Amino acid sequence: MRRETQVDLIRELLDHHAASTTQLADDMLVLPAEVYTSESHWQAEREELFRRRPVVACLSGAVVSAGDYVSFTAGGVPVVVVRGDDGVLRGFRNVCRHRASPVVSGCGSGASSLRCPFHAWTYRLDGSLLARPQAGEGFSGTDESELGLVPVPVEEACGVVFVRPEGDDPVDAAELVGDAAQDLDDFAMGGYVPFDQWESSWPCNWKLLVDTFLESYHVFSLHRTTVGRYYLSQPMTYKGYGPNLRFQTCQKSILELAETPEDEWDLLSRATVEYLIAPNTILSHSVDHFAVYQFLPTAVDHTDVTMTLYTPEPVTEQTRPHYERTLELHQKVGAGEDFPQAVKIQQSLSSGLISETLVGRHEVALIHFHRALDQLLSGQS
Repeated sequence: MRRETQVDLIRELLDHHAASTTQLADDMLVLPAEVYTSESHWQAEREELFRRRPVVACLSGAVVSAGDYVSFTAGGVPVVVVRGDDGVLRGFRNVCRHRASPVVSGCGSGASSLRCPFHAWTYRLDGSLLARPQAGEGFSGTDESELGLVPVPVEEACGVVFVRPEGDDPVDAAELVGDAAQDLDDFAMGGYVPFDQWESSWPCNWKLLVDTFLESYHVFSLHRTTVGRYYLSQPMTYKGYGPNLRFQTCQKSILELAETPEDEWDLLSRATVEYLIAPNTILSHSVDHFAVYQFLPTAVDHTDVTMTLYTPEPVTEQTRPHYERTLELHQKVGAGEDFPQAVKIQQSLSSGLISETLVGRHEVALIHFHRALDQLLSGQS
């Protein structure tokens, strides 16, 4: 993030703090319970947001070399992105052409081919069929050239890889990043490499989990014994980039900068800066790493979460303990505090006796998120 942006954000926060104010939306937002509980609403999201619209697959650093791959499921569609021997990044349905078993699981590096574990059908990195061991004459009459993995559109920009699970239209990654591009380029996102991954599943709507990242109003209360000791709840400020946004949660120590010359100001050492890349990915920068959260719903009330910790350079034996503690802190706050709260909210809303929830004018990033989703679902970009 360029220095002038950091200074502007610090100045804005200090001005709000001095005046006991915060950024406000024009109006409060009333969210009907159906946004989180309706099967028909979820089906619309599944089709429009997670299948037809491109979603984030990973950061470019996860697929930088030949044979590097990342697989996941979006909108019920298993997909894999893989870097070929020719350096080209490709996307495929992660489905073997024999019996529809996933060809790979999770992520990996340096693969020479993609081999289905069920019957060992093997595919080249360009998706073409390489081998069908012990098949004999079992598939006589089939054309091997037509039995490659089914391709899906993929493209990367600003260090972020996007894939379209359904449809053949090309992916315009630069358009999807939008005006957040300058910040992401300043971070040199393409140079970050994966360190470790945390996967978990939660019996709640995916948006309830995203919601916890888009307001710091809860920090003083829900996180009072963990990060709440170090971070401010308010002021809250954000910036929208079309359906995307930037939101920062600042450490209490940032208030000390009011007595410090501006040429000594530094935001990134005193704040967690997060980018929502619509619809379901959070890029969370804190001091020396990015935590990339992907919220992948499988039902209206069930969500798989993958968090990958990326570091600016490969972890060494000296830095490993630090990043292991960092991952543990994310798990402690997410799995121990934020996500269980989302599950309890889902239980309340699913009772059928709660008609709506309220989002305050000061929860500006949260309001932006939900209004942007409404626009995407209505076909507006």
